[in-house]
Amino acid sequence: MGEHVQWVTHKGKRILFVNCARLGEAEILASFEEMKQELLKERTGPMVLIDISDIDMTTALIGKAKELTAATKDAGIKDGPNAIVGLTGLQKAVAQLFGRGVHFADSVEEAKEWLLKQDEKRR
Repeated sequence: MGEHVQWVTHKGKRILFVNCARLGEAEILASFEEMKQELLKERTGPMVLIDISDIDMTTALIGKAKELTAATKDAGIKDGPNAIVGLTGLQKAVAQLFGRGVHFADSVEEAKEWLLKQDEKRR
């Protein structure tokens, strides 16, 4: 697994952590592709935490995110709880219009705690 995509354990639960904080577009695109491959291998809708702090949101990144979502949906993979860290005020407001079922957290630790609560609810 790559440098920016890894499985982490928080309080005994596995979370797919995609750390794109402060990365450039090419590295983020590669990380999103790696995340897609992990999700397709996992097939169970794992908890996912993505940190996109201090990045430039580009058309290419938005397109890759849409591609990732379509690929997992086409593969019949149900969405697990998903949390995103790093969006600022206006970005968060816009993302909330489109990000159904995604939690927008202020910190990685807050996101992990939210994911655990959601995981308990779905079990």
